[in-house]
Amino acid sequence: MLSTNDLLKAPCFARHICKNCEQQFKITDADLAFYEKVSPQFNGKKYLIAPPTLCPECRRQRKLAWRNERILYQRSCNLCGKKIVSVHAPDHPYPVYCNACWWGDKWNPLSFGITYDASRPFFEQYLDLFSRVPQRAMVNDDGVMSENCAYTFDVAFSKNCYLCFGMWKAQDCYYCRICDQSKFCVDCEGVKLGSELVYESVDSQRLYRSAFMQNSENCSDCFFGFDLKGCTDCIACGGLRQKRFYILNKPYSEEEYRKRPAEFRLTSRSGLKSLQSQFDILIRSITRKNMNLQNCEECLGDHLFNCRKVLGYVTTNAEYSKWIDRSDGPIWSYDQIQSGSPQLCYECITVDNGYMNCFCLYCNQSHYAIYSDNCLHSENLLGCISLRRKKYCILNMQYTKEEYEKLAELIVENMKREGTFGEFFPISFSPYGYNETNAAESFPLSEEEVKRRGWKWRQDLPYTIGKETLTSSALPDNIQDVSDSIIHEILACTGCKRNYTIIQKELDFYHNLNLPIPEYCPNCRNQHRLKRRNPQQLWKRPCMKCNKEMDTTYSPRPGGEIVYCEKCYLKAIY
Repeated sequence: MLSTNDLLKAPCFARHICKNCEQQFKITDADLAFYEKVSPQFNGKKYLIAPPTLCPECRRQRKLAWRNERILYQRSCNLCGKKIVSVHAPDHPYPVYCNACWWGDKWNPLSFGITYDASRPFFEQYLDLFSRVPQRAMVNDDGVMSENCAYTFDVAFSKNCYLCFGMWKAQDCYYCRICDQSKFCVDCEGVKLGSELVYESVDSQRLYRSAFMQNSENCSDCFFGFDLKGCTDCIACGGLRQKRFYILNKPYSEEEYRKRPAEFRLTSRSGLKSLQSQFDILIRSITRKNMNLQNCEECLGDHLFNCRKVLGYVTTNAEYSKWIDRSDGPIWSYDQIQSGSPQLCYECITVDNGYMNCFCLYCNQSHYAIYSDNCLHSENLLGCISLRRKKYCILNMQYTKEEYEKLAELIVENMKREGTFGEFFPISFSPYGYNETNAAESFPLSEEEVKRRGWKWRQDLPYTIGKETLTSSALPDNIQDVSDSIIHEILACTGCKRNYTIIQKELDFYHNLNLPIPEYCPNCRNQHRLKRRNPQQLWKRPCMKCNKEMDTTYSPRPGGEIVYCEKCYLKAIY
């Protein structure tokens, strides 16, 4: 049975070969106990979930290929006809409803149900259902618990957010992701827990009026910082604790310090680029901790906060979980992406407050759901889509408890024979083109490679090139030279050449922090932030101080960073 033994260092394991990338991966006895624990049970019989056939990285890629959070389309609601914004392209076969219609009572999801046919593969019948049932235009609670957040995806309890993704309890944030409980943040990734007035920062918490920060916390009025804790008024510094008036890791008097920002010309892009070059040289020489873990116990991964016995990345408040990505509060859960407080869930995407869910997408506040999508406040579902407050349903057909368990037994037995039970939906089933999804961020592939694998690729992504009214060379270098008329201009990205615009509240933010207008589009800025992170991969390498072997997210490449184990790092930094 599943126990609270150490999930990360279980001594007994078997080696498996990933059927996708053919790399070896381990499955421990503790993993097998978990799979048994979350296996569904019908009529008193447990149907064991077999160990995964894909390695953790390929499993992550498979789930990410079902999540489009950045490519938005203009289309019409298929029920009320209202013009809406959606992650679903207009040519998708299934209907798409605006949030008001999807939550309304003018339609019944059960009316789309299909009767299971034992002569056909279950996944084939699920795809038939998927092509018919209405989908939500955007997964958010705009107009219900959130206000003025129409252009957001997977955002809840928020206000005045624009092009933000995977967040909750945020206010006045733009172009951000995973910035929970923060406000007035722009172009940030993983900046959480009371951060305010923050720009272009990554994996930090409790920042105030700061920009270009990474792996830092409890800092204010800092520009360009790496691994800063409790610092104020610091510029281009790394590895400092409780410092004030430092520039490039050198102390200054307050009077001297106040003069320097003008010398650096921080209100201009050219000044920021010059300082960035000096900062990059500095941080190459500072000591790095093997993993960015804060207040964690027996954890492996990166950017974990307040976790216990977890293997994951960019996650807070997790316990006894493995292969967790961008989540908050998972307990005894495996292979979760962007989920809040799931318990005993396996291979899911955004199953907030879910319990005993397997192979599900966006099934919030649901229990015992299997292979289901967008089913809320429901329980005991198999292969259902867009249900609310329902139980004992299969392929959107209503059954009694006895009928449900009898038919579920038959379906699972057939899926076992088909070799599909225990695996997440294949990438080829995803309604999105691979280049629309989060998978393309973390696992970039060419169009040729995607099509060779039998996956979709979308040609007509919703962007323009060559429509700019203001060229890159004419874009003012200094924010002091930018007027409100900029919001009426169409700009061209210096990198990909795509057109983009500046919105009024974004411009107000730049003026407030005296920051120049960005020369890159939101997508390129997102890619630049992701490149600042270490890959979601662990290596074995010796500590560069004590030579003891350690786990780290820093690859052991020649001429790389100075990386210490936690014990040596703490001695060096303090």
